[in-house]
Amino acid sequence: MQYVYVALALVLVGLSLLHLGDEERPLVWVSLYGAGAILAGAACKPTLNRWTLRVLATAATATMFLYFAGFFFSAPYLGEAWYMNSRNVDTLALLVAGFCMMPVVAAYSCRMKAHHSPA
Repeated sequence: MQYVYVALALVLVGLSLLHLGDEERPLVWVSLYGAGAILAGAACKPTLNRWTLRVLATAATATMFLYFAGFFFSAPYLGEAWYMNSRNVDTLALLVAGFCMMPVVAAYSCRMKAHHSPA
């Protein structure tokens, strides 16, 4: 399963590299996708304590929602075949990044359930 998280991290790194040439806010995009890549890469670590898992799960969930919020904020302004227009690469990248984060959030969630001890 670790190969999946490495692949997702590489996709997110690729998205950040894609935005290095952005004229308006390259550091924002690189930071945004870099955070997701770090969270995906951290899912590969075999042992994490309970509090670290909670922090990473919360951060991964917030990052995923941030990606999807960015996409849905832009969605009302998109026309048909919007994904074919090079002007919408930012919007498409946000959608891809959101879907990349879903398995990462699931991984942290499953690991937190495994650490759950009955009271």
